[in-house]
Amino acid sequence: MPVDPESQPDTSLLRLQIHLAARGGCREGLSARVHDLALAATLDDNVSITLLTEVEDDPFPAANPLCRPFDVVLEVETDSISDLDSFLDAMQDFGDRVADLSHLDLSAALVGAPQKLIESTPPPLRYLYLMRRKAHTTHAAYIDYYFHNHSNFGFITPNISGYTQFHVDAAASSEAAKRLGVGTTVVDSVSELSIESLDLFFEGIGDGRLGTEAAEDEARFVDRDNSVSFLCTTETIVA
Repeated sequence: MPVDPESQPDTSLLRLQIHLAARGGCREGLSARVHDLALAATLDDNVSITLLTEVEDDPFPAANPLCRPFDVVLEVETDSISDLDSFLDAMQDFGDRVADLSHLDLSAALVGAPQKLIESTPPPLRYLYLMRRKAHTTHAAYIDYYFHNHSNFGFITPNISGYTQFHVDAAASSEAAKRLGVGTTVVDSVSELSIESLDLFFEGIGDGRLGTEAAEDEARFVDRDNSVSFLCTTETIVA
């Protein structure tokens, strides 16, 4: 159901996403390295960790050709700032440990609050769309329109099992990037769709009308040319 006009984004859950740009031919090796590093980190019971790896022959980046997609994403969620801080402490030399397999200057850390508008169990595939606001639009105005209006497209997208808006905090993201030793990518949000089957997903949006309408609405607040979308497999490391 659509977001209530009077509701506000929920900030009780914290999320960190580490987006990594693999060196040529190193995607699978980087994914395995990140998996092992995350598994070795000391964690409390209320921290969940998910590994996302871009699929081969990903069809989505072509929609935003000015920006490269990310190859590997490590996602951490918790309801405790101290737990997130502890994880960052445990991963403080993270950049050094993955530098041989990734371009750290093209990588990034994002911190913020995920809005799980359609809850789902961990899907086999997750679509991520890293979105930047257009010129002369403030972050607050962007989030307001994105949450209360543009979210309607997520609710009417067929053949998905989940929909999340990840609202990004630029200052917290910059601090996390420094602690991890990765670059900085300033985006305002990440739209995420949980997908069981890519064929089924494309079947649902086959006539193209929904995509056209969504793009027209995004023109109100999104710098589409400098945003990027990609598709990943998902693996739960710590539930």
